[in-house]
Order: sequence, then C-alpha cells, then structure tokens
Amino acid sequence: MIRFILERNLYVMAALGVGVAIYVGVNWEALTVLQRMSGLFFIGLVMHLWEEGRFPGGFVELITEHLHFTASSRWFGEVVTAAYVLVIAFVPLFFPNVPFLAMSSMMLGIMEVVMHTAMIRMFRMKHFYSPGLVTAAFVLFPISLYTFIYVIQHDLMRPLWWLFSFLYMLFGLMIAQQVVIRASGVKYADFLKTVRAAIMTRR
Repeated sequence: MIRFILERNLYVMAALGVGVAIYVGVNWEALTVLQRMSGLFFIGLVMHLWEEGRFPGGFVELITEHLHFTASSRWFGEVVTAAYVLVIAFVPLFFPNVPFLAMSSMMLGIMEVVMHTAMIRMFRMKHFYSPGLVTAAFVLFPISLYTFIYVIQHDLMRPLWWLFSFLYMLFGLMIAQQVVIRASGVKYADFLKTVRAAIMTRR
C-alpha cells in the first residue's frame, strides 16, 4: 500500500495542491499577503513538478542523458523532491509572522527560471525549452517577483533574514540532492564534478 502511494506521489501532491487552492481561495481576505503568495507558489510548484515529470516530462531523462546519472528509483527521487517542496513552500503557510520562510521559497522561484534557462544552453537543446521552464517562467517567477517587491516596499525583512532565507532554500535543496544521489550509489562530490565538467565542455 505504501509503495502504491509513493509511486503515485505526484497525484498526492496534486490533491494537496487542490486543497491549498481551496483553502487560499476561501480564506483569501483573512490571509496575509505572504500567506497568499506562499499558497499560490505551492500550487505553482506542484504544476512545476508535473511539467518536469509528466506533461510533457523528460527532466529525469535529460539529466540521465547529459550528466550520466541514473537514479536508483524514479519514484524515490520524486518523493524526495516532493518532500523538499513541502518544506520550502507548504510550511510557510502556517507561519505568517516568519517572513524569511516565505522568502526562501521565492528565492527558489527566481533560481528555477535561471537554472531551466541555463540548461537549454548547457545541454545545447534544439528548442528554447527545458522540462519545467514554462511553469518556472510564467508561474513561479511572477509570484516570486511580486513577493520580493512587496516585502521590500513594506520593509518586512531584516538584513540577516535574507541570509536565513537563502541558506534555508540552499541547504534544503542540497540535502534533497544528496539523498537521491547517494541512494543511487554515487558520491555527491563525483556528481558535482560531472556537472562542472558538463558546464565547462559547453563553453
């Protein structure tokens, strides 16, 4: 039963995304702006996961082809990614008075569009598209940009909190990567060397 659920984790995430959409829609007026944006961002991330993995999909295959890395289990990688999405984008919904949590997910939104665009050149793709780019550019990025502008205009973040946001986003991402990579029997340092080599050979 557990395996059945894990292998269909994207459907579980989609159901949770619908639940968040309903919650945010019903309670829109009562929520703070950061909660609203966190809710919208979570929904966007769920859409992003589906674009990368299913419609049209191909993100895993792209990494496998160009970085010569094959995960030990596709659904295990998806589950770890889903867990990271919950930590980075779902948790802030419940902490409206902790803005650095919300801004960590917004930093991820900026980074996603940069990375997906960079992949096009890095992997010398025929078309100006990498799996996940549409939702990154037209869903996650606008939400992140609006939230950044709002937070700066209303002075909601202290200088040190920006560092907390960045570290929360980065460390969570690195831990998720390491779990998937190490579970596949590959050293994380070796994987980073492969990524670096792929970048250098395409310059």
